[in-house]
Amino acid sequence: MKDVPQWLLTAVESRFGGGARGREALLVVSCAFIPLVFLARAAGTYFNAYLVNKAGFLVLEGIRLDVFAKLQALPLSFYHRYQSGNLVSRVMSDSNALRRAIVQGASDLVTQPFTLLMAFSFLVYNAIVSEGFFVVLVALFSVPLCIVPIRMAGKKLIRRSRQIQALKGELTASLTESLQSPVEVRTYNLQETRRKDFAERIARLFRATLKRVKYAQMISPSIEMVGALGFGVALYFGVKSGMSLGEFLAVGAALYVSYEPVKRIGRLSALVREGQAALERLDDILIAEDALPEPEKPERPRVMRATVEFKEAEFSYRDSPALRDLNLAVGEGEVVALVGPTGAGKSTLASLIPRLHDVTKGVVEVSGLDVRKWRKAELRHHIALVPQNPTLFAMSVAANIRVGRPDASDDEIRRAAAHAHADEFIDGLPEGYDTMVGERGSHLSGGERQRVALARAFLKDAPILILDEATSALDSDTEARIQDALAALVEGKTTFVIAHRFSTLALATRIVVIERGRLAGDGTHEELMERCENYRVLYDRHSL
Repeated sequence: MKDVPQWLLTAVESRFGGGARGREALLVVSCAFIPLVFLARAAGTYFNAYLVNKAGFLVLEGIRLDVFAKLQALPLSFYHRYQSGNLVSRVMSDSNALRRAIVQGASDLVTQPFTLLMAFSFLVYNAIVSEGFFVVLVALFSVPLCIVPIRMAGKKLIRRSRQIQALKGELTASLTESLQSPVEVRTYNLQETRRKDFAERIARLFRATLKRVKYAQMISPSIEMVGALGFGVALYFGVKSGMSLGEFLAVGAALYVSYEPVKRIGRLSALVREGQAALERLDDILIAEDALPEPEKPERPRVMRATVEFKEAEFSYRDSPALRDLNLAVGEGEVVALVGPTGAGKSTLASLIPRLHDVTKGVVEVSGLDVRKWRKAELRHHIALVPQNPTLFAMSVAANIRVGRPDASDDEIRRAAAHAHADEFIDGLPEGYDTMVGERGSHLSGGERQRVALARAFLKDAPILILDEATSALDSDTEARIQDALAALVEGKTTFVIAHRFSTLALATRIVVIERGRLAGDGTHEELMERCENYRVLYDRHSL
């Protein structure tokens, strides 16, 4: 009873009295205290793991949202530098690697340095008070030596981790590319070629991963060897200096306790290197410069007029000029057909209006205001675009049409679909307007996808309209039926029609000929046939 704390002994005696009964009660209390301690420890371990994981997932969620939001804001030029699969890998795989580093390292980051500090403090104290001062100094010297293998392995690990994250991105890109091209893979018998390419990428990732494992697993054995060497030297000098067995065992235990957190810190270092490599790849997106920044002081025209003017406009894709010295003024309500050979710069010209790109020289004005002074969202609110290859989202038909105007009612969606002659096929779908269109509209034909895109434009009813060969996927009968609808759509709107078919020219009040990025002709069909040789050649070849 002499080792029992006095406060506990007093409390038991006051409740149960002294003698045998008191001793029995004290034994019960003491035995009950053991599971209570372990219960508290278990509860602490559980809540620690739960809260650390929660924090990790919150970080993961925040990073993914930030990266995704940045990807939505970056200009099209950014996407020309990266494969979509590579970006998917960064958002999913790299962010998860960062979460893993946070979750697995959070506990050790606090407990292991604290444990090492306590053990190291004990060794320092013994170095001061012990007669075997030199022995403790030897023991102390062996602990910092453990940093050497950690640093050496760390340099290799960061390089391998970067390589692995890059290879994961390439692997995801290859997978995405194959999954998005099932028709080409089958019709050109590319199955074996794609399989070999995928297998080679897996093999490269496998080899790189094994090298990272090799360096990561070298840390603990190296630290153990350094520790064993230090312990052996300390033992030799300890015996020589006449240390007692109790003193030496105390120093040895403190030394052992020091090595264990160092080993864990070494493993933590490997984990941090992996997270660092992932963070660097995410930073490529997060700190990417927006080549189309919002103006510091946005402006807006007093009265919105659907006029568009190009003044000495030039644009280049890297070092390849697409537009040169372009001067073009389009008034309200004009329907301008842009014609020219493939690669002449027609689509590039149209993309400058909603500021999908910025001119490298000159100015593009909408309603008399430089597009770079508009807020991008407000500028694009006044523009509707129907691309040659429209993208549909994996949603219902109605939801895809509603992209044109999110607050539209079901009746307005049906009217827009009717104007685009899309109701003809939508009513025959299994669930009508609620039918899911599949990834990128894979459940619909090319002509059906294009009519859904036209319905979006009808629904948006923007004053400026861009039709990038909007009827290219329609058969002749459907195109003939939809011409009246297109005529209704462009009425009163400033419209740019990128034309490859002569039938499209019927909509135009004016034809602009683009040749090698320059304005080669401007006028009506009759005027251009008379004075523009480039137009006559295109017309004769039927290749507008």
